[in-house]
Amino acid sequence: MKKALTFLLLLLSFNAMAQSVVQVHPNPNNGHPTSLTIIGELNQNFWLFIDDVLQNEDPVNSIQVNGFEMKDYYVRVEIDNQLHNCFGQYVNLSRSRIFEIEREDGFYGMEAENTTHVRPQLTMNLIVSNNNQDYGNGFPQNGNPLPPLPGMGMNPHEFGEAKAMIENETFDSSRLTLAKQVVAGNHLSASQITEICQLFSFESNALELAKYAYPYCIDPNKYYLVNQAFKHDSSKRELDELISGR
Repeated sequence: MKKALTFLLLLLSFNAMAQSVVQVHPNPNNGHPTSLTIIGELNQNFWLFIDDVLQNEDPVNSIQVNGFEMKDYYVRVEIDNQLHNCFGQYVNLSRSRIFEIEREDGFYGMEAENTTHVRPQLTMNLIVSNNNQDYGNGFPQNGNPLPPLPGMGMNPHEFGEAKAMIENETFDSSRLTLAKQVVAGNHLSASQITEICQLFSFESNALELAKYAYPYCIDPNKYYLVNQAFKHDSSKRELDELISGR
């Protein structure tokens, strides 16, 4: 009888231990920082920006950045080529964490990859600010506005809100008025100005905004990107004449 009771107690203890072992193994990606990997085409190097913060000082062919939370991030890539082709998109790391840069019909973009066998050229931790300054709300601790960092545009979240407000206007004339207010009060990149120009129904209004926004652009050397907003060559020539001072 004692042996049977002892065996039963040992069996119950073993089951309790087994259950406790199972319970202490959480999902490794649940609530923990994760990584993002970007892979370039063959012999193609690039710079990576996360929420408009530069991650790598020297261009690389592939990079893995660690320390992301499971949320959306604005990922911008600048190709190290003669034209410095640049593109950006929002990425949700809960779905995909490895992306490959691809080019189709002259336009660049990123496609999610399922492969896990990646040996990136550079592995690093996420940089969320430059020079130890907080650019999240546009003001440092002393309360004075910060100048824009080279290559940075309007905060992605604020830009998204402003773009939605412009798009919600019923008439092109109202969109143009509001767009000029946004441009005059913020530091916008050429890519962001292009996105706003693409909101107009009439190309003449988009061209007027493109001309108005040029002096406010933080990277005027990339203003050729704005040509993507126009279908007619005459509009592209007119904008080029403004930029070149002819």
